[in-house]
Amino acid sequence: MKALSYLLVSTALAAPAATLPEKEAQEVVAQATAYRDAAAKGDADKVLQRTHPVLHTLFGGKESFEVATRLALKTLAGRYVIEKITFGPPTALLVVGPDEICFVPFVQVASAGEIRTRAESYYIAVRPAGKSDWKFIDAAGLRKNPEVLRQLFPGLPKEVVTPPNKVEIVK
Repeated sequence: MKALSYLLVSTALAAPAATLPEKEAQEVVAQATAYRDAAAKGDADKVLQRTHPVLHTLFGGKESFEVATRLALKTLAGRYVIEKITFGPPTALLVVGPDEICFVPFVQVASAGEIRTRAESYYIAVRPAGKSDWKFIDAAGLRKNPEVLRQLFPGLPKEVVTPPNKVEIVK
């Protein structure tokens, strides 16, 4: 009986939702593009506005996260150039507590000085259920520690498969 209760609670906390309708899929990609563009331009205010606040916990609070974000964007300004980025279609929605989550995959070619990289990665897109204002988390930070995803969103089912998340040096 205890196992059945746990299963029912887990299902209620993280249940798959329908695939995003085409218009909503286009909107989440448009918002993800705006998030990426803000980061590429070093616009810390827009990046902070579009970043999901669950990341604050990893940095010891909102203020620490804001300081780290501003410093990172300032450090990268003029040194990191995105040559090309292509977004794929968002994954199906997952309902996790009061939020809906999907993954927005992308392929990006960028350069920093003489080094060019190709990244296959994704954004975690999060919104309150039924709303249209998406917030994002760049999954690049999960490459070495993919278990952090479940720390940020403990209601995600274990069987959720994320898009590829790798980076390689290219010529």
